Amino acid sequence: MPKYLSSIIILGLTLGGGAAVAALDHHKKGEKTAAQKAAEQLANMTDAQRRALNTTPITADRYPAPPSPHYGPQKGSIEFTDRDPGPTIGGTIRMKPAVDEAGRRLNEAEAGITMYMIHWGLEVGEPGTQDDAGAGDLGGDCMGFRDTGHVVAMPADEAGDVLSWEIPMGTKVPKEAVYFVGHTLYGRIHNLGKCTQTPIHNVIE
Repeated sequence: MPKYLSSIIILGLTLGGGAAVAALDHHKKGEKTAAQKAAEQLANMTDAQRRALNTTPITADRYPAPPSPHYGPQKGSIEFTDRDPGPTIGGTIRMKPAVDEAGRRLNEAEAGITMYMIHWGLEVGEPGTQDDAGAGDLGGDCMGFRDTGHVVAMPADEAGDVLSWEIPMGTKVPKEAVYFVGHTLYGRIHNLGKCTQTPIHNVIE
């Protein structure tokens, strides 16, 4: 088993915007994964809470940007292939790490990047993705991010040229979640001005 699967750090976001930190041990039988816990968190919200979540602006005072220059995962680099033929999902999700303005791979330790993370991304505004394009609330490419639980995470010092995780078969996509949203962390600062997203394609045979 890859080292990162046993050392993923849970940085689950609450509606208040705080980060709860706990270790996830994948060797424990019956232990729920981050994706499953996040899906349950969103599933337990009322419709009113979800609607409020979708329409709450992400403001700079709540999510301050890291000191410049700061970087996120390569734009448009999230790839997911659903191998679960039912209403749930499962399979490999990949994302490319941060690069500088010239497209060169960054040294995360030197740049101050401590973590890579992918969240569930919800609908924004009206149903459908047509109004979700363009700059996000903090200038990034992540309109779908709305304080949702994260799906996977990896310490930056374990990242290679491509970050790869396994989402377990049978993972339920939270209600109204339509995106995977990836971003970097600088310490505890979620770098939401430099994030990227891709639609979730759930294959049902």
